[in-house]
Amino acid sequence: MPELILALDIGTTSLSACVFTPGGELRGVASTPVASVSERPGQVEQDAAALLRSTRETINAALAKARAGVGDLAGIGVTSQRASIVCWDRVTGRPLAPVVVWSDLRGTQRATELQQAGYMVMPQTAAAKLESVVAGISDRSNLAWGNVDAWIIWNLSRGQVHATDRSQAWPMGYLDLGSLGWNEALIQHQGLDPASFPELVDTWGVMGPASALGVDVPIAAVVADQQSALIGHGCEAASAGKVTYGTSATLNVSTGDELKFVNMTTPPFVLSSAGGRTKFCLEGMVITAGSAFDWMRRTLGIEDHETFERLAEDNPDAGGAWFLPSLQGLGAPHGDFSRKGAMGSLTTATTPGHLVRAAVEGLACRVREAFDAVYDGAALPRPDALRVDGGMTNSDALMQAQADILGLPVARHALREATAAGAAICAARGVGLLKDDETAGFASYDRTYEPRLSPEEALGRFDQWKAAAYG
Repeated sequence: MPELILALDIGTTSLSACVFTPGGELRGVASTPVASVSERPGQVEQDAAALLRSTRETINAALAKARAGVGDLAGIGVTSQRASIVCWDRVTGRPLAPVVVWSDLRGTQRATELQQAGYMVMPQTAAAKLESVVAGISDRSNLAWGNVDAWIIWNLSRGQVHATDRSQAWPMGYLDLGSLGWNEALIQHQGLDPASFPELVDTWGVMGPASALGVDVPIAAVVADQQSALIGHGCEAASAGKVTYGTSATLNVSTGDELKFVNMTTPPFVLSSAGGRTKFCLEGMVITAGSAFDWMRRTLGIEDHETFERLAEDNPDAGGAWFLPSLQGLGAPHGDFSRKGAMGSLTTATTPGHLVRAAVEGLACRVREAFDAVYDGAALPRPDALRVDGGMTNSDALMQAQADILGLPVARHALREATAAGAAICAARGVGLLKDDETAGFASYDRTYEPRLSPEEALGRFDQWKAAAYG
């Protein structure tokens, strides 16, 4: 009987396919970069057809590394970047427009207009941009649309399944939290066709076969990437939280069965919805994280990540310099999408190493801002450690700086991309290999960074950074 689980993690800058056992052992993994283009300021697009081709190739590569075949798979879980837009023709299967990525800000003005009309729509949500994408499609007679997860699932099922779950639907901007269905009033207000929307399904549970793989493997889970990472950390109980460090640095904190609202900069999300039970979480996003490091590396002519890391470790302080990582707007707890990145207190003695160190400490301070806003704003007890994942957690300098500034131990997930672990957990639940709320051996940690500063010292450095960055 097949027991392996395939997790597809389709992120903003890379996609991965991971083959797991139900006990959490990673048997094989393959990754492929995802290219984005920005032909106009604030716009970020991807190629939907290329994304599909890369997904298929990456699945084959992961199975080969696991020395497994499609017939060894008990189920497939899909997790993806949230709030992106893919439009396609449901008859021909052809994409009708480029993928509009969640970080694309073309909907900033429309979001303001929709908020004034009474709809809680943020610039990153699909709801702020879908109208403009659809308006650019000449033939809309067979239009289907969804997030990246819906596009991949539709193709894996050969068009039999057009679906997404509520953890994806909420950041898309179209979920009615009262009914947990599509927001019919908003859809009507925008003049969109309800038939073009995907079906809402449970986060885990068999929704159809992935017949495009040659064997009818059950598609058994679909979950948004940040919520998937929270599940991958085993953080589904109220007040448990994690930070995923990637293009952005995203804090998610579970509120269990209770929907809590703090403010629009730390919004509530659906964590999962299955079997009639819906769980919620809060989110604090630092929009510019890994992209800030990439920018600084390019600007300083640093050839690789290893050199960047060495400079950060060799410079215990920033020599008085400071850096505000806000190259794509300022997220939680500010919500200022017009804010630009900044650095200051530079002298003739400032070195590239000081600037790298300032970038590391600036990101750690931004994460603390989001952490304080969520936990204090929601009056939640703070955890005994911050659980982290994402490619940037390979930086010992960043993780140590985070522990120091936050004043909490930082526990690093053994699988850097815990999003894949979460998708595998959900798929294993969907086919009955794991019980609901069970995470088995998926949530494991390979290192814990202990804070080296006293709480008073940590707060002092944090306050000093805030005074410099915000004046």
